Amino acid sequence: MEIVAVDGRDPEVFRRFYEVKFAVRREELEFPVGLGVEEARVLMTGSHADVRADGLGLVDGETWLGIAWLDWWLVGNTDTVDVELAVAPQYRRRGVGTRLLDAAVERARAEGRRIMSGTNMAGDPVTGQSAGTAFAAARGFVQKHAELHQVVELPVDLTALERRVDGYELVQWREHAPDEWLEQFVELLSGMSEDVPTGERTAEPVQWTTELVRNAEARRVAQGRFTYTTAAVHTASGELAAYTQMGGTPETPDRLNQYDTYVRRTHRGNGLGIAVKAPNLRAIQTGVARPAVLHTWNAPENTPMIAVNTKLGFRPVAQRTMWERTL
Repeated sequence: MEIVAVDGRDPEVFRRFYEVKFAVRREELEFPVGLGVEEARVLMTGSHADVRADGLGLVDGETWLGIAWLDWWLVGNTDTVDVELAVAPQYRRRGVGTRLLDAAVERARAEGRRIMSGTNMAGDPVTGQSAGTAFAAARGFVQKHAELHQVVELPVDLTALERRVDGYELVQWREHAPDEWLEQFVELLSGMSEDVPTGERTAEPVQWTTELVRNAEARRVAQGRFTYTTAAVHTASGELAAYTQMGGTPETPDRLNQYDTYVRRTHRGNGLGIAVKAPNLRAIQTGVARPAVLHTWNAPENTPMIAVNTKLGFRPVAQRTMWERTL
């Protein structure tokens, strides 16, 4: 058996790597989530302002036993590397995961990273426990945070949920934030990074810039992804008060993601969360093939957003937990 480096540039090597990665997602999750193969390849091979990605595989001849996907943050959390381990079911309990983890730790130390973090996607909705959490705890990782994974199957009847909020108007856009809203959108993205619950994770808020936004938009386009955004504008001041984003890719049309939803602190308590999410959901479910499943994650303590999701028909299916190990 040997450890091989994966950078996405060899299509056949990347295909084998990705097949192991996503096969484990399909096995572990009732509603599998994650990047499609082309999305993942573009992320790994491209040059991005905020992150670079590569991987490791444990290979025995022509057989791929397991993989490690590594995200190296370049903006915020630059002392941290994120790792996702996936071991094919028939090769578990043979030390495959441990060997991949050891190789990832060696890489991280060589690159000067002092924290390794990982996310277990398949925890029980109530307890958060799974075989993956037991593996992490046994190897020195400490749980730092948890998020409830909720899904809703589309289409959703939104008739009773869409409503105007006095004093606010809605604006919508697709792949690129309009220039007229870009500076204020940057403010909201930074606010989201500062305010989103992160538990005890080592989390440095990202101070967004117009350049980071445009870079992220260009990456999504290169990945073939589409994005729907709805924002609320305070009519008296012209201030962008709230936004939500949802998206997906034609590569996996049955799997959509709710990205951020954020309300500026000075505009909270006005019902803007559901006021932007409901019309955005209408837009995306009109524009994509159906049936489809929309996924979202929120910290259990984020009860206002979970309540909004419940009104929209979301239900809990799993709990993902975030773990860290000091290197």
